[in-house]
Amino acid sequence: MTKKFVVLCLMLLLPITIWAQNSVTFDFSKSSSDDVVPRVMEQDGITLKLSSKLGMNSSPKYIVEKNNHFLKLDIDDILTLEGKATITSIVIIISDKSRILKVYNDDSKVPYVKYGHDTFYKQEWTGETDRVSFVAVASRGVYINSIEVTYNKSTPILIPSVNKRTLYYGNKSFIIPKNVVARTYKITGNVLSQSREYKEGDILPKGTAVVLEAKEGQYFFEETSEEGIVDPDNALRGSDVRTLTEGGKVYYILGNGSNGVGFYWKEENGKPFTTEAHKAYLAYSPPMASNAKSFLGFDVSLGMQSPTVSEKEMITGPIYNLAGKIVDKDYKGIIIVNGKKYFNR
Repeated sequence: MTKKFVVLCLMLLLPITIWAQNSVTFDFSKSSSDDVVPRVMEQDGITLKLSSKLGMNSSPKYIVEKNNHFLKLDIDDILTLEGKATITSIVIIISDKSRILKVYNDDSKVPYVKYGHDTFYKQEWTGETDRVSFVAVASRGVYINSIEVTYNKSTPILIPSVNKRTLYYGNKSFIIPKNVVARTYKITGNVLSQSREYKEGDILPKGTAVVLEAKEGQYFFEETSEEGIVDPDNALRGSDVRTLTEGGKVYYILGNGSNGVGFYWKEENGKPFTTEAHKAYLAYSPPMASNAKSFLGFDVSLGMQSPTVSEKEMITGPIYNLAGKIVDKDYKGIIIVNGKKYFNR
């Protein structure tokens, strides 16, 4: 067995992540100098915007030079490419190396190389962003023949200040971004507990409802054609449209209420409620609906027989909340005493 064959076999054993990569081209090679340059151009979710530096009033133009057609940017023009996607590469074909671009407000150099058989040059920016701007380096401006943008389709998700939210997409699989964790939850032995965890780089399968945890902010979930691993025990449900909850006897929505962040009834006695598109909810079928609690924390018993502080007069020792901080006896919600969890009403 040759060394090359061994290496190939090992590569086949490695997990491969497949991004839904796409590209669009803004082609100015057939433009007319008589046309007015639009300030905004859009293709397949990628937007090209032309603006002026603060206090300036420039006007990009279409020009023809040596029978070649270009978009001309002056020194005061700003060219921005953005979209609801992760842009990974921007290839800009320019007239010559004396007229080049740089990243705006960064001064990062964009490498250039000879391109084709003409005098054209190619500049290529690479990275990961949803927005990047360029300006001309020299006062002569820059002549652009075409711009090709390569990107991964992604969905922007906002995480609120409580650092948790739910997510559901029935027709999209995602790659978990950096600094985000997605979790499913199961009900076993009448206890709600974490079932599966998806971390950075893992595939979140389509049709999987989860609770996301991350610092407050916007995160881009890249789409992928890979299927990922489905959790058959997941008690979370969701929908791609606004609809009535289903799949259980009582229903909970993730919220931040008097007991902290957890699952609460939205309707009296846990009756079905209207869930929003792409949000998840918890569907539960207790032995008797009357035994269901109106609030469910994480990793605690769901039954009414669960101990409460008032039932445990013998409890002594420090009292902690789920974050591990010491609290007093008046703290409402889930507490930990002597390694055991209780619900303090």
